[in-house]
Amino acid sequence: MNSYRIRLLLVTCIALLALSCNKDLGPTDIRIKNTTDYTFTNVEVNTSEGINNYGTIAAGETTVYKRFDLAYRQAQIELYIDQEKYTLTPVDFTYEVPLGQGKFTYELAADTTEKVLSIHVTADAPLD
Repeated sequence: MNSYRIRLLLVTCIALLALSCNKDLGPTDIRIKNTTDYTFTNVEVNTSEGINNYGTIAAGETTVYKRFDLAYRQAQIELYIDQEKYTLTPVDFTYEVPLGQGKFTYELAADTTEKVLSIHVTADAPLD
């Protein structure tokens, strides 16, 4: 084979691999569960593919699902408890594996001393 055919074959293989890997990445439906004894207000979630505002979430309550094109086990989350701002900021998404197509719950806990959030993700169901 000449070098042109080898390069063409290599580019074709890479393109096919890239296309086949992306088919199950999203969309992903995310809901929020407040696992604390506090009311969350102005809850915003950014999964690297846009921001959804979940509004106010009472203690122990779970929201409706909102759709993201792509979501991870970590997300940029900002909310308020008694007018105090709490954030969860992932370092980056470089080594994160997407959750994929499905419905997931971000269970949020808050440390009121340090004013930080923690997250636990549960898989709920496949997409309808």
